[in-house]
Amino acid sequence: VLFRSGMGGSSSKKKQDALKKKELQELVSRTHFSQEEIKSLHEHFKNISSAVESDGVIDKTEFSMALGLKDSIFVDRIFTLFDENDDKVINFREFLCGLSVFCKKGTLEEKLRFSFNVYDVDGDGNISRNELHMMLKASLFENHMDLSEDQMVALVDATFAEADLNGDGLISYDEYRVMVDKHPNIISNMTLSNSIIDRPPQSK
Repeated sequence: VLFRSGMGGSSSKKKQDALKKKELQELVSRTHFSQEEIKSLHEHFKNISSAVESDGVIDKTEFSMALGLKDSIFVDRIFTLFDENDDKVINFREFLCGLSVFCKKGTLEEKLRFSFNVYDVDGDGNISRNELHMMLKASLFENHMDLSEDQMVALVDATFAEADLNGDGLISYDEYRVMVDKHPNIISNMTLSNSIIDRPPQSK
């Protein structure tokens, strides 16, 4: 499960918070979710967005809590990619569009692009050695895996030896795609469990 349910919140304002039909139809057209799935995810969103402050948006603290992760560069990157308008909070549309990439109907292209962008910290269209080192370190930390600095450098070197096909010291999106084709497990965590959609959210 990408996001944990049961992050607090109340169902007392369900009627006034209900999604309008036109909004539902638009969200269906922009994502891989059905209307019923969107309604269910809207309940999850309301719970998550009220975990710290009931303001109708998800801030980074609430985002970290929902992911069950510590605040880190790894969480920062995912939050930034969800936050399409860069206003430092995630509204329901952004939440849904971000999750759509992770659902089982999300396309390989969407998952590849999102995962690549997590590593492309400066957004220049390439992954540098420093970016890969930084993101791998953060990812391993979140997964409670500890490698020495020498092991981290060796891992980065091995990755570039395989992925940097033109030897320019950078991994482009096309080179990243070739590497993922050989090692599909790289994006194996890019598909979320249906439980976030099927299981009704719980209140504390």
